[in-house]
Amino acid sequence: MSLVVVGGGLSGLFTAIATIAAGEDDVVVVEKSDRPGGVAETISHDGFSLEPAVGSMTLPHPHLSPILDLIGAEMVAAPAEAATRYLFVDGRLVEIPASPRALLAPVLSWRGRVRAMGEVLRSSTPPIDEVTLARFCTQHFGDEVGQLMAWLMASGVFAGDPDLLSAQAAFPQLVTMARDHGSLIRGMMRRRRDRPTGLARPRVHYPAAGLTELARRATRFLGSRYRGGFEVASVRRDRAGWVVAGPEVLRARSVVVSTHPLEAATLFDEELGAQLAKARSAPVAVVGLGGRGEQVVPNGLGALVGPGEGLASLGFLFESEYAPERAPEQSWLIKVIAGGATQPDLVESDRIAEIARSEAERVLSRELDPSFIEVARHRRGIPQYNVGHVRWLETLDLLLEDRPGLDLTGWSYRGVGVGHLATDARRVAARVADRSS
Repeated sequence: MSLVVVGGGLSGLFTAIATIAAGEDDVVVVEKSDRPGGVAETISHDGFSLEPAVGSMTLPHPHLSPILDLIGAEMVAAPAEAATRYLFVDGRLVEIPASPRALLAPVLSWRGRVRAMGEVLRSSTPPIDEVTLARFCTQHFGDEVGQLMAWLMASGVFAGDPDLLSAQAAFPQLVTMARDHGSLIRGMMRRRRDRPTGLARPRVHYPAAGLTELARRATRFLGSRYRGGFEVASVRRDRAGWVVAGPEVLRARSVVVSTHPLEAATLFDEELGAQLAKARSAPVAVVGLGGRGEQVVPNGLGALVGPGEGLASLGFLFESEYAPERAPEQSWLIKVIAGGATQPDLVESDRIAEIARSEAERVLSRELDPSFIEVARHRRGIPQYNVGHVRWLETLDLLLEDRPGLDLTGWSYRGVGVGHLATDARRVAARVADRSS
């Protein structure tokens, strides 16, 4: 066959679908679980639905939208209020504009604002080597704004530590913008000015029936090309091509492994396995809190917690506001994210639900009486693109050059967002198609 994809999470499913769309139909996806989707799983009861992993995505997207259209995924545009974001800082909830105007937010001192706005008048040269996200941001915007910006980006996307994350690996678009324009503010202004007229502005969307159903739609599209309950024991190469050993032996010209690097490390030879075992991630706990009664959640997508607030929680997503179908009428639902790189031990706390409720009450300035409480512990957690990640990827690419026909994909490599998974799926699909031509 042309391709075997090992792993039936979103990245593996997207890669198979993109490969088929590229003209290669002889594809098989194998997944050890009986359920597709990986960490993308919808938990529903009592009329509430919690998405413990990703709950939304930004559409339209050049690579994700075609995949969703192909499988017939029903996507719902979130209300316009979903563009509203908040920051909990200095013990209060503050609305933050989603534009360069955020530099004028009232949580900043005048001195900090002046220093940050002055970035537009400077020209900087991006560092050649990897630097931490904190250093990159403070070099552009000064200590006050730069440290706050780095903290929010790190915790909001990676549940990470800005003093460890690599600016180049975690937010390459910012480094590119700085390189092309000398100033991030000038780059953002130029991007807004050059936006083609008539092009739909990307906005928050969510799957109407949840991520579990989206994954099922992908497997229905794949049909017999998807095989659940197939645990792979090894992936090796022989003279005829690649051999995937499991409940049965599959042979293919190409193999794509989309499982977590620590799982993938056990499938390969010692050299490649040792490199994959260097992957790092941060465990997170997700707590769903829902209840009936009057609205207790502000209009908007959610709130991030600023540094120095002394909370275990990193952020709060206002699920019932941007995705009303996830809660019954006259009800509210909040998703709390806690732990991460700075507080990894919290994931194992038997008090995590109590902590999440207490901190949600503090952020919202009111008591909560949830009837729906659900805890999901992601012990593998979110990949951490710390300084050294770029070099790690370069080494992996060199090792793959010596193993033609083998590719790696997933959120541990080139982006943790759903859009990133679709983009990488297209990259890998093109490589598979080239080998078959």
